[in-house]
Amino acid sequence: MPSLPRALALLGLVALLAGAEPAPDAGYRLYPGDLLSVQVFDHPDLSCQIRVPVSGGCAFPLLGDIGVLAGRPLNEFQAELRRRLEADYIQQAVITTTLTEFGPRFAYVLGSVKLPDAVELHPLRTLTAMQAIAQAGGFQDDANRGGAQVVRDDDAHPGRKLALPVPATDQLASLAADVALMPGDVVIVPRLDRIYVIGKVTKPGAISLPSQEVLTVSKAISLAGGFDRFAVQDGVQLVRTGVVTPIDVKGILSGKKLEDPVLRQGDTVYVPEARF
Repeated sequence: MPSLPRALALLGLVALLAGAEPAPDAGYRLYPGDLLSVQVFDHPDLSCQIRVPVSGGCAFPLLGDIGVLAGRPLNEFQAELRRRLEADYIQQAVITTTLTEFGPRFAYVLGSVKLPDAVELHPLRTLTAMQAIAQAGGFQDDANRGGAQVVRDDDAHPGRKLALPVPATDQLASLAADVALMPGDVVIVPRLDRIYVIGKVTKPGAISLPSQEVLTVSKAISLAGGFDRFAVQDGVQLVRTGVVTPIDVKGILSGKKLEDPVLRQGDTVYVPEARF
């Protein structure tokens, strides 16, 4: 049995935990690479550090498998630990879960900027597309500013992309519509005479538009080295000024009478990866 002062301290901690307002990051969703420090009051053998894995679950002392952590709210994870420990092992589990290190998050800036590269995102601070372009050295002289866009995974349709236009100027009215970046976003600043092929092709990147002939989607993929072995050939996506159009390139190459769209400057051809 714990001493009276110790018992009072324990009850005080429980009351504080139950009645306190949630911390500002209580609903923060765990991200791969995050490092958690878990402290269980009066049970140092259960205190540990947990690195959130990219996929799959992980284990906790006594409890074993605690399931997939990535994407779960921090407060929900802490509540589950408490519930499971109190169900079988500890009468009153007082748990403190501290996020000690954020997993790395990146977006990417490609095209006609001075320093195209990855940009790191802070989970608690917003970085917009225009700010990322500024970090990448700003627009080059041949940038098609009006065609700049953010290409993002469409969570509602796995394997598809969203295209979000970037403000064409740095005027306040335009900046109000700037895009807040998310991990994995690609900011594409096209050149005035180029298109981009990204995704599952052999040589993704920029392709110059020919001056004497048209360049179609299937030809652009060919110039990019052709499909990677895991490419979805009948689900290619043409991204143009905020609109994503599916293209069956496999059908085009097999001789079916399907439209092979002619590309314009600033277009992006995205070849998704097959999901098994």
